[in-house]
Amino acid sequence: MIFLLFPLFLVFCYFLWQKWELTKFQVTEYQVSSPKLTFPANVAVIADLHGFSYGKGNERLLRQVRALSPQAILIPGDMLVSKYPATYAAALSTLRGLAEIAPVYYSFGNHESRLRDPETMNHPLFLQYQKEVRALGVTILETESREIALGGNRVMLSALELELSYYQKGRLIPLEPGYMEKRLKLGHPELFQILLAHNPAYAREYADWGADVAFCGHNHGGLIRIPGLGSLISPQFTWFPKYDAGKIQLGKAAVIVSRGLGTHTFHIRIFNRAELLSVQFTPT
Repeated sequence: MIFLLFPLFLVFCYFLWQKWELTKFQVTEYQVSSPKLTFPANVAVIADLHGFSYGKGNERLLRQVRALSPQAILIPGDMLVSKYPATYAAALSTLRGLAEIAPVYYSFGNHESRLRDPETMNHPLFLQYQKEVRALGVTILETESREIALGGNRVMLSALELELSYYQKGRLIPLEPGYMEKRLKLGHPELFQILLAHNPAYAREYADWGADVAFCGHNHGGLIRIPGLGSLISPQFTWFPKYDAGKIQLGKAAVIVSRGLGTHTFHIRIFNRAELLSVQFTPT
């Protein structure tokens, strides 16, 4: 009898652990230096929230963002889950709180991009969501670049919204040659260039394009991480994704991939705690 109960006990412990783990997040700090910067600056980066709430009204997350005193909040996509309207309200509530802390710049991930299709069931709700997000003072960036002020510096902030064909399950689609240059012209190369690009699979292309730093998400840290090896599988069902989490240095460019703050479909995080990013920019 004990041999039957012990496996059940282990399964019960696993489910308790995962339920507890999904209520936690950590702050991960990075530093990026560049001769293009004159003054120090700091930003908070929120990726893949997927409508999650850490406490009522997401107060635990908002409290931590406030404690970081960021000069800007950058969001490289997937604030909601396209199928679930309840996550739109949760995302909107969080954005309302974030907009009271610092300027918020929001680019879209595959979940928002999916809702652009007028044939999508929740398309009308998404149009209303966008309207309400803009009313909060949040800047929605499509595939475009803007010059912004950041800690006394003038920097270029760009966003890239990939077509959904680049998010196919089970395979990695190569980026069309010259894609970045066709979609997003690099202007003012003397200014520090920040890129928000949801899918980290194309980190090398982002660096070659001219990003000094690119912020990505999407992989959720790979759902399951093997200590010393990295992630096991991506949300696109590709094994051992190359760019799963952390800071990747590609020549002079840094690509920083967030493990994200939420989950969807597969609500698991094994050795893969959710994270809020705090990034310090310093001149050299």
